[in-house]
Amino acid sequence: MNILVIFSDQQHKYSLGRVDSQFITPHLDRLADDGVLFTDAYSNNPVCGPYRGCLMTGLYTSHCKVYQNCDPLPDFAPDMATVLAQKGWQTCFVGKWHLGGNGAGPIPKPLRGGFEHFVGYQCYNGFDPRPPYNNRVAFFDENDREHVFDRHRTDVTTDLAIEKLTLLAQSDRPFLSVVAYQAPHYPEQPSDDYAALYKDVIFRKTPDYQPVDPYTPTFSPYSPRPYDTCPDYQRYGNDMDTYQRLYAGMVSQVDAGVGRIVQALKDLKLYEDTLIVYTSDHGDMQGSHGLKNKCYPHEKSAGVPFIVRMPGGRRGEVTDNLVSGVDVFATALEVAGIADGPRVDGRSFLRYMQGDEQPFNEYVISEYVLGDAPWRMIRTSRYKLVVSMADYAPVSLYDMQDDPWEMNNQICCSEHQAIIRKLTEILRRYTAPVDDIQPPDPALYPTPSLTQTSSNS
Repeated sequence: MNILVIFSDQQHKYSLGRVDSQFITPHLDRLADDGVLFTDAYSNNPVCGPYRGCLMTGLYTSHCKVYQNCDPLPDFAPDMATVLAQKGWQTCFVGKWHLGGNGAGPIPKPLRGGFEHFVGYQCYNGFDPRPPYNNRVAFFDENDREHVFDRHRTDVTTDLAIEKLTLLAQSDRPFLSVVAYQAPHYPEQPSDDYAALYKDVIFRKTPDYQPVDPYTPTFSPYSPRPYDTCPDYQRYGNDMDTYQRLYAGMVSQVDAGVGRIVQALKDLKLYEDTLIVYTSDHGDMQGSHGLKNKCYPHEKSAGVPFIVRMPGGRRGEVTDNLVSGVDVFATALEVAGIADGPRVDGRSFLRYMQGDEQPFNEYVISEYVLGDAPWRMIRTSRYKLVVSMADYAPVSLYDMQDDPWEMNNQICCSEHQAIIRKLTEILRRYTAPVDDIQPPDPALYPTPSLTQTSSNS
C-alpha cells in the first residue's frame, strides 16, 4: 500500500464543508465520506517549520529540536522518507519545504531528508504572479534547477504533484508522496473564480471572537512599507469579513487541487492501493480570543483538519478520537511493516482504520518554544491543559466538552487540581527541556498572551 500525505498551511479545523457548511470543499468532503474525519486533531507545534519537523521525524518539538522556521531536520533522528527509502520505497516531496535552505534558492540535497524526488521551495508568501502582486512562483527540483510559472502557486503545486504521481506509478515499488500546499497561509490571494464563490458571504462569528486587524506583513518576500501601500492591506486591512472570504477562497482552491490529485490516483489505478492523509500544519486564529495567525494553543491555532482514507478501511465516519501530526510517521512504519524502525512519539492509526475500536491516543501534545511565553499543551478527550515551557507551571485548563470555545479558564478551580497534576506529570515525562534556541525575529514570532481568558470559577 502506498502513502500519500497532503497538507495545507494555516488551515483551521473548522474550515471544511463537513464541519461548517459555509465552506465550499466538495472534494475534501467526499474524501471524508470515503474515509474518516477526525474532529479532534492537533498540530504538534502551530508554526510552519517546526510542525514539519514533527511530521517528518514523528517526534515532538522538544525531541526533534526543530524550533523555528528554516531549522533543518535533525541529524540524530531519521526522517520518514529516509526510513522508507531504506526499505525500498520511492519517496517524493512537492511544495513548501521550510526546513533548512534559502528561501530564494534551491534546497541543498543534504537538507531534503530522504526524498528521492523533490520539487519545492523554502517559503514564499505570495501566490498570484499577476499585477498588482507580481509574485515569483518558482520551484526547485532535485537537480537544483529552477522552474518559474505564470500560474497561481496552489495550481502549480497540484500540477507538479500529479506529474510526480505519474512518474511514481511507473514503478511497482510502493511510494511515500508528500504534497505541501502553501495556501491558505496569508497573504490571502485566491484566484478570481475561487474568491467569487464567497462574494456575498459573511462568516459567522464564534463566541470566542473579538475584533482584530487580520492583516499580517510578510517577510519572504517583504511586504511593501508602509503597510497601507501593500495591495493585500488595501484589500483586507482592518476588515475581517473580507479576510475570511478570501481565506475561504484559498481553502476552496486547495480543495479543488485535492480533487484533481485524487482523480489522478484513480486514473493511474492507484486509489485502491493508497492510504491518503489530509491535514494542515496549524490553524489561523482570525479573531479567536482577540488574536490572529498561529503560535497559540487555542483551537483555531492548534486544531487542524484531519482526514484519512484507506482502501478497505472505515468509511463515512466522523470521530473525536485524538490524533496529531506525529502519528503519521508511526502509521507509515506499520503500513511498511517496519518493526525495527526509529522511536517516535506518535501512535499508529492503521489498526483503528482497519476497524479496531480502541482509541490509539489517550492524549496529544503540542509545544511552542519561541517568544517570551513559550508553552506546552496536552489535550485529552475532555481536558486541555497549557503549561509554561520552562517550569511546567499551569497556565490554563479548559473542559473541552462543556467549554469548546475555551471561554472559562478552570486553572484555579479546586476540583480540578488533581487532573492538573496528572496531566502536568505526563508532560514532564514525555517532553524534554528546550535549549540552544537562536533568538528569533520578534516580528516573525509573536508572544502569545496565554492568560488572556480569565477564570470565572
